[in-house]
Amino acid sequence: MRRVSGNEDGAVAVMTALLIVFLLGVAAIVIDVGMIYVERFQLQNGADAAALAIAQDCAVGNCSQTAATATELAGKNANDGVSGATAVISDNNTVTVRTKTATPDGGTAVKHWLAPILGIDSTQVQAVAKASWGSPSKATVFPFTAPRCMFDTAPKDTELWITSTSTCTGTGGKSLPGAFGWLDETDKKSCRASVDVDQIMTGEPGKSGPTNCNVDGSTILLPVYDSKSGQGNNVYYSIAGFAAFKVTAHSWPNQQLSVSDCNKCTGIRGTFITLVSLADLQTYGVEELGGDSFNAFFVTLSL
Repeated sequence: MRRVSGNEDGAVAVMTALLIVFLLGVAAIVIDVGMIYVERFQLQNGADAAALAIAQDCAVGNCSQTAATATELAGKNANDGVSGATAVISDNNTVTVRTKTATPDGGTAVKHWLAPILGIDSTQVQAVAKASWGSPSKATVFPFTAPRCMFDTAPKDTELWITSTSTCTGTGGKSLPGAFGWLDETDKKSCRASVDVDQIMTGEPGKSGPTNCNVDGSTILLPVYDSKSGQGNNVYYSIAGFAAFKVTAHSWPNQQLSVSDCNKCTGIRGTFITLVSLADLQTYGVEELGGDSFNAFFVTLSL
């Protein structure tokens, strides 16, 4: 019988070589693709963080350091501390941040360990994020409104009462007595009113405050009006926008709180604050952005 072990040894050697190439290819996919995934994750985190930070700055009028902010936050989210980043501000209150691979030695791509066997030495990875900012134009809020002149003349970081007897001077030099009014609630006893700056809101300035809700200790979006018409329980308010107001106390007509700075007054006490929120819009009842800027701004990731 003729022996063929030599031929078999050669076939096994070829098969082994092919198997090694295959296994190295699989290893390249597992290891090097995994490296790309990790790199992309870091770049996306950096892009998201930079976009949100820049949008927060721009919301309060500080858009001067966008490039530095993008580069800094992109690098802080990279394991090696380095990432390329660019930021572009659009006219519609949107910032687009693009991040890409950068290495401490000046490289611009992820270097692979095993993929060069397949002819792939490195891969440049990129990520993009967009964030938008704006003030509310429509929201469902506590049914309480105050004149814009109260906001315009309020001392910064100082508690004040907005009461039914407060006065301030509105547009055209017109005095606005009875500085707050109750807006018609969306549903009876809901403590909520749907307010749209594009609509005239109806209200009843003389009615008693709600007894089934408490806003003390919370920050509310306070609709501010620039004009009103009508009398008694048939008043119409032209809402200019929303201001952030930190409520510390309240006194409704059926309570008549007596304290040193408000003897049997009717209204709410608190401070107008600057609010730049990353919270979900629904947290504050915001339905649409794009209103005039007062002191309440919301930042959202749009990509």
